[in-house]
Amino acid sequence: MSETESQVTASMESPTEYEHLHRKQKETAGTVELAELTDVWVGESELVCRFQFDWATAPIQRRYDLNSDRDIAKIERLCEANGLQFEQASHLEGALIELEYTGSQWLPRPEAAYTDGEGATAETFRAECRLLFDELAQSPAFVRRGIERIRDLSTTQLIIGVILVKKIAIIALLAHLLL
Repeated sequence: MSETESQVTASMESPTEYEHLHRKQKETAGTVELAELTDVWVGESELVCRFQFDWATAPIQRRYDLNSDRDIAKIERLCEANGLQFEQASHLEGALIELEYTGSQWLPRPEAAYTDGEGATAETFRAECRLLFDELAQSPAFVRRGIERIRDLSTTQLIIGVILVKKIAIIALLAHLLL
């Protein structure tokens, strides 16, 4: 056996080099792989999830800020995809989750709509609407009553209202320019 053959055989036996090559093969944008959620840690202001691929030794770690509406929405989406409520996030441990490689990091597929620059436009719009409705649900009573009254308007009443608001805006703009 020649010296080069022995070097090739020795390098193939090294698990770190094999894992590195395998990881590089998997880490192309758009690749989706199944990973096990091995650990879920819930703290006062943070939730940490560790995902483990069967072909890698190092886990993928994701941190979520519990003071951020966007991160809470990501956790809710992850829980919903596994048939759980947000309060049951710690029960995600042991679940199999699809992770997608975005070109720079591995992300759980259910949170793609909440990631800047990822997901379809419609998904991003739905995510923003859900956040807006959650904020409106916590708004003062007069705002909620106003929204309920707008919803109760007929189409004709809504069109007349829009026309009146436009005319008032034009008059206010003209008054501002003239005075």
